[in-house]
Amino acid sequence: FAADRCSRTLFKALWTPEGEARKGFREEAKENLALMEAQLEGRRFFGGDSIGLLDVAASGLAWLSVLEEVAGVETSMIREEDYPALCRWRGEYASDEVVKKCLPSRDEMVAYYAAMKDRFVLLAKSMHKK
Repeated sequence: FAADRCSRTLFKALWTPEGEARKGFREEAKENLALMEAQLEGRRFFGGDSIGLLDVAASGLAWLSVLEEVAGVETSMIREEDYPALCRWRGEYASDEVVKKCLPSRDEMVAYYAAMKDRFVLLAKSMHKK
């Protein structure tokens, strides 16, 4: 499923130091996001009208902006003009009452990921060959 491939490439695109490798990961992530965008065509959620397993698997996209903030990314990977269905989906997913009960606040997520930033950078470096 594209969500798994997308999450790996997004992770590398966020945490790999600036340069050609990061640029390549961003391009690959955009291709995977386009696949996910197509899966949402005519659907509220990946499985239909209600949240299902595929939505949970892709849930990291709902708070990608938090990771982008911590990573210092200037241009968001998921922009309305490029991925309107994904933008709509992440808004609906994140605003679902059941999902909201399970998520920490944005400030708590920023603090958590900021504390993990150095580990994420090291992990991203270990995930690709030089």
